Amino acid sequence: MGTNISPGAKYLEAQEAVHKRLNDKYSTDRKLELDKLGEIIIWAKSADDAKLLVKSFMLDPNIRIDFLSDLTAYDNQDGEDGDKRFVMVYQLYSTELHIRVRVKVLVGETEQIPTITDVFLAANWLEREVFDLFGITFSNHPNLRRIMMDERFTGHPLRKEYPIKQREGFSNNIPFHMGANPKEVDSSTEEGK
Repeated sequence: MGTNISPGAKYLEAQEAVHKRLNDKYSTDRKLELDKLGEIIIWAKSADDAKLLVKSFMLDPNIRIDFLSDLTAYDNQDGEDGDKRFVMVYQLYSTELHIRVRVKVLVGETEQIPTITDVFLAANWLEREVFDLFGITFSNHPNLRRIMMDERFTGHPLRKEYPIKQREGFSNNIPFHMGANPKEVDSSTEEGK
């Protein structure tokens, strides 16, 4: 009769094996840590190194990353996580092992990050979101333009110096009316355009 191993025990076993693999093979000159949930974070040495790690984790038979859960950034203006302005975060997942690996990398304000759209197509919109909200640019991105904010918007609203209550009105907006009796819009005038 075989022994029943709980899914939680399988997860912890897989997590431990991946942590050991990362420690043995990838932690040279890189900081390796665990978050509050015991999930692995590895700090890349540079933006190019972050992309190399993402590709390596996909090819490594002991890690088997095959899914990009998220790609985001945060403003490190206070310098808590290092000497550069931003921290890029790649949330990676193995659907086979059910483990997560987070890759973080420090990014300067004017530094370009290589796109990973050639590795994960889902990175396309996620990188556009980071570009739009933080102003971080991605080299060789197929369509790097705003995705959330209006093209006429100035600034990047998730930077810490951006005023929380700032509003930016545009004089050439098309009036939008909802309700049972919407107003008619005269599109022949300059105001209605």
